[in-house]
Amino acid sequence: MSILSNPFLKLFTHCKERFFKKIVHPTPNCRITDPDHIKTEGIFKACILGVQSCKLNVMQLTVPFIPDEKYIKFLGSHATILSSVYFPLYSGPVLDARMRFDKITRQTLVKRLSQLKNTPKYCLLNTRFIHPKLYQDKAFLTGLFTMLEKLTSESGLTGIVLNDFYFLNALSVSGPQFLGSLEAVPGINSMIDSISKIEAVLDIIEPSGFKLPGKLILDRSLNRHLKRLEQIRHSLKSNYPEIKIELLANEGCIYQCPFKLSHDAQIAYSNIEPGKNRTHTINTRVGCHAFFHNTPDRIFKSPFIRPEDIGFYENLADSVKICGRTLGTYFLTTAIKAYETHSFDGNLATLMDASHWLSDVYHIDNKSLDPGFFNLITNCTKACKTCRICSDLFERAATRKKVTIRPYKDFL
Repeated sequence: MSILSNPFLKLFTHCKERFFKKIVHPTPNCRITDPDHIKTEGIFKACILGVQSCKLNVMQLTVPFIPDEKYIKFLGSHATILSSVYFPLYSGPVLDARMRFDKITRQTLVKRLSQLKNTPKYCLLNTRFIHPKLYQDKAFLTGLFTMLEKLTSESGLTGIVLNDFYFLNALSVSGPQFLGSLEAVPGINSMIDSISKIEAVLDIIEPSGFKLPGKLILDRSLNRHLKRLEQIRHSLKSNYPEIKIELLANEGCIYQCPFKLSHDAQIAYSNIEPGKNRTHTINTRVGCHAFFHNTPDRIFKSPFIRPEDIGFYENLADSVKICGRTLGTYFLTTAIKAYETHSFDGNLATLMDASHWLSDVYHIDNKSLDPGFFNLITNCTKACKTCRICSDLFERAATRKKVTIRPYKDFL
């Protein structure tokens, strides 16, 4: 095995940033302490020698599945770090929380999902709502059951992700027996941020006939509240030790976004009434895009997790979710590599999903945020009127890009 292959690359990054740059608190069992080991030609050897004395907890990733052959091969080559993949249905009514841009047949979806043999797979039924008539529409429900049964029997479907609990109960009332093999996982936009909310959603799922979720995706706001996250983890593991915790890494939206519920509803409405999608225009003019356009420094208040800061969550969560499935495979492969290696040397905004557009306007030098970024933003009071943390960070790391017009020949 090459010294640069995945396990050693991960260990290299882990040792270099956790123990020698002191960005993250050292693991108690690690005894790599001699800085004389850190020589240009000896750095990999020093890291490898630490394998036996370091107990590494490599955070696994949940990533989007895109039915692109090259991307599927990429995922296959990184299968050891995958916790699961998630995907929408590409035919029939749109039942996930994004707009649909591509259509593929059920047969093609099943075939391509099957290439990831041992990776758990979750189908996104996470729209904020469906048309009210569909809750009791036998033709619609029968078609959906057929699709889910094929995905289960031929692709090894693990479960569904949803936010509409009317929809869950509608599936439960008339669902065939195989649904009992599928987990029902509350989506990130169920905004689970307390143990009482966890108990509330589990109270609905438990009698539904679906399996209890194997994981819970906690609200992104908890990424910046480690004490609350620790309390929730302790309570959850005491009562449901088999349920894992997942955190959303790279959404990059407004902290406690006031637009979120309305935005989700507008997307759901647009998917019910095709041709009426104005969500991008609305966001640009009077929504989150307008907010970040006027106060771009507030991107640092957004509860994203940088690749370099994953180590802080190793004892708080079991996996992190990467979002951005509508941004294409180049974006996804870049993000997966960054979060796998716990390092990204580039424009931080290019790793974000909701605020990805900022990367066209600003270059935010990710590496210039170190050292101390994580401790700074997790101890922030969020009282922006009396605080300069975000503005100081932005002034230090961000450069406004110059507008350039590419030559016509570049497009030929």
